[in-house]
Amino acid sequence: MLTVVIYGEASKKVIKEISLHEDDLSKTILELLQDHKIPIASSCMGEGVCKKCVINDNILSCFKLVKDITKWESPIIRISYL
Repeated sequence: MLTVVIYGEASKKVIKEISLHEDDLSKTILELLQDHKIPIASSCMGEGVCKKCVINDNILSCFKLVKDITKWESPIIRISYL
């Protein structure tokens, strides 16, 4: 399947590479990050209210599904504070 790179913009390092599986595709990106112990800010439990779970400058990870990553030009999730 696809491998997603988690990149910390503050550290300028690859934090982790996640190999996606079929059962990951129906999760939100926030759930995927939490499942893989990536520290992602979120105080509203994925309801989209706090807007702290932003990735790639403007995407709320609680609203995007993992399957959407397969349509991205490059499968990189950038987190500004990591």
